[in-house]
Amino acid sequence: MTTIQPLTMSSTVAARRGIGFLTSEAQERPVKLTSHGKPVAVVVSAAEYDEQRRLLRDAELKVLSIAADLVADRSTMLAVDEARERLLAAG
Repeated sequence: MTTIQPLTMSSTVAARRGIGFLTSEAQERPVKLTSHGKPVAVVVSAAEYDEQRRLLRDAELKVLSIAADLVADRSTMLAVDEARERLLAAG
């Protein structure tokens, strides 16, 4: 899997080039904006944003499922499904 390196540019240069430039570049790769040499923001395409949110949600559900299994294994009072429901409700 090849990781696409972000385009890094100062926020001043980005402002001069305009929003059209940023949105066009973000369709191809993330654009990392800096201020005084420090990262302050990243502009990504809507598709990339949606994919990252999906991956994060999948990871959250996996962690909750594992935690529910551990709780159920150590508790004689809760079934796995009940523990999972409680953890999801608390999250």
